[in-house]
Amino acid sequence: MACTLISSFAFACRDSNGGIQEAKIKIFDASLTGISESSGTVTFSGSGLTGWYTYYCEKMTANDSDAGALSTQNGTNVYTQTATYIFNKLQASFRNELKTLAQARVHIALKDNNGTAWLFGYTRGMDLTTSTSETGTNYEDRSGYTLTFVGSEPNPIVAISNYTGLITAP
Repeated sequence: MACTLISSFAFACRDSNGGIQEAKIKIFDASLTGISESSGTVTFSGSGLTGWYTYYCEKMTANDSDAGALSTQNGTNVYTQTATYIFNKLQASFRNELKTLAQARVHIALKDNNGTAWLFGYTRGMDLTTSTSETGTNYEDRSGYTLTFVGSEPNPIVAISNYTGLITAP
């Protein structure tokens, strides 16, 4: 079956900004109910709206990427999704959260600095693959955490239509 292109694209306006404002993280559920997808955008409803935890990002520290490995020879497409977040200040409560994140697979919903929301780990989840806790050396160095999550998906990231409706868990 031949593939068909669906659109043409003009140059975009130069009004885009990099970076992440915040992320919402939820324990991965392979049978995530309360979610529907249409044309690369998901909408959450019912139980899909609940159980999210908000992680605020320091400006100009967090980034996410979605890199496609597309094999002509094998006829396969795999998208490696990577999310890196920095949190300042070492503290016992975050250390305990870090321990839980290291043992779980998660969905990550994020809002970028253009106001667009994206879902990482939609069908297979994201795993915390590296974490660093550091005190720094000099007074002006960061004392805090760097977390990197990685996932492997069959399709590129999808936009989220109702990110503001995702309810933070108690």
